[in-house]
Amino acid sequence: AERPDGTTARFLLLDTEGIGALDTEAQYDASVFALALLLSSYFVYNSVGSIDENALNSLSLIANLTQHVRVRGGAREEDGAEFACHFPAFLWLPRRLP
Repeated sequence: AERPDGTTARFLLLDTEGIGALDTEAQYDASVFALALLLSSYFVYNSVGSIDENALNSLSLIANLTQHVRVRGGAREEDGAEFACHFPAFLWLPRRLP
């Protein structure tokens, strides 16, 4: 795609399986999710239905993602500010709203 300044931008769309698939474990979901986030510059979370308590519970994986990702090696605890510059922009896209 061509940008307004005339330079060319390339896009790679990475579609991963959903969170909470019946035949996977939570650790597997977290690993796939973490890898997808680290490879992305923009993250679209696609969900079915309205944003309610169940949807927020499903999305809690993002909140707990810091347990699976480290910005620096070692045992030092990291804060949210260090993660913010490495994580992509986020868009929640609910489908089939009532």
